[in-house]
Amino acid sequence: MSLSGEQLKALARQGAAQRYLELQKELAALTATFPELARGGKRRAAVPATTAASRRRRSMNSAQRKEVSERMTKYWAARRAEKAGAAGAAKGRRRKAAKKAAAKAE
Repeated sequence: MSLSGEQLKALARQGAAQRYLELQKELAALTATFPELARGGKRRAAVPATTAASRRRRSMNSAQRKEVSERMTKYWAARRAEKAGAAGAAKGRRRKAAKKAAAKAE
């Protein structure tokens, strides 16, 4: 049995109408269970602009920036000195090892 294009469209339209009614019933049941869904899914009122503005990160003033700059300069100088000291100690160990090896060779 072969259906014409018009018959197929009519059957598709009937199926779509039936599905539409089913979806409307399902939507009514959901909104009865969860009333906040009828308001677009928002559970609470929108946050006022003043509260959102207070959450922004505050920028530092020039005195604070200078303080941080000095503190970090000291920090990195100490790190470089520590690294140089460790490298110097390693060099010292190599020199001692070389001296011991030379003493044994004699």
